[in-house]
Amino acid sequence: MIKQSLREFYLSLFPNLTSGLLFFIPKNEISVEIIQKLDFLKTIHIFNKVFVVDNDYGPIEYIKGQTSKHILFKESYLSNNIFSLLEKKSEVKSHEFDYTLEKYFELVECLFFITNWMNTNITKLGVYDEETRGLFYLQSYNYKKHFEILIKNFYQSKAIIPKGNFNTLELIDKYLPDISGFYNRKKERVQVTIDLVKDNQNENEINKPQFNKSKKTPLISEAEAEDMLLKSIFNLDKSNFK
Repeated sequence: MIKQSLREFYLSLFPNLTSGLLFFIPKNEISVEIIQKLDFLKTIHIFNKVFVVDNDYGPIEYIKGQTSKHILFKESYLSNNIFSLLEKKSEVKSHEFDYTLEKYFELVECLFFITNWMNTNITKLGVYDEETRGLFYLQSYNYKKHFEILIKNFYQSKAIIPKGNFNTLELIDKYLPDISGFYNRKKERVQVTIDLVKDNQNENEINKPQFNKSKKTPLISEAEAEDMLLKSIFNLDKSNFK
C-alpha cells in the first residue's frame, strides 16, 4: 500500500469540510472594476443566488426546499476530520503536522468567518424562505462548533494560536465565548497553583527554626550583673567592701 503524503492527507479533509456548503455572492460586495476584469462574472448571472457545493459537479444552484445530507450531517463529517487529525499527529513528525494543521486551521477559520457573515446577511437577498435561512443558521453553527473543537484539541495555550487571516484572537473574543472561558479557566487554575506554592513557601519560612550562627555579645558583663543583683536584692554595694 502506497503511503499517503501530507499533501494528500490535507486534501482528503476537503470533502467533509466543503461538501454541501451553501453560499451566495452579493453583487454590492464586489467592485465594478473586478466584475469588468472577470468575464464569467459578466456573462453568468451568479449574484444574489444561493449555490451549494457538490462533490461531483462543483457549485450548483440551490433549489428552494432542496436539502442535502451533507448539510444535515455536517457535524458528523467535521468530527471525522478531527479524528483524522488526531491520528495523523501520532504518525508524523511534529513540524510536519504543525504545518498541515496550520493550513487546515486557516481554512476552517475562513469558513467560520464566511458562514457566520452569510447567516447574518442572507435576509438581505429577500427571496429565500424560512427553511433556507434555517439551513444557513445550521451551517454557521456547525462551522463555529468545529472551529471551537479544533482550537480546544490542538491549541492548549492561547499564545500558540495562529494569527490567521481574520485576526483569530479577536474572532474568538467576539464570537466564541466558550473558548475565551476555556482559556480564562486554565489561566485561573495556573494562578491558583502559583499562589498555593507561594503560600507554602511563605509558611515554611515562618515556621523554619531560627538558628544563631554566632554567639551574641551580652548586653552587660557577669560582674555588672552581680553588682546589680546585690544592690537591688540585698542593698549591698561591693565598692564598700574594698
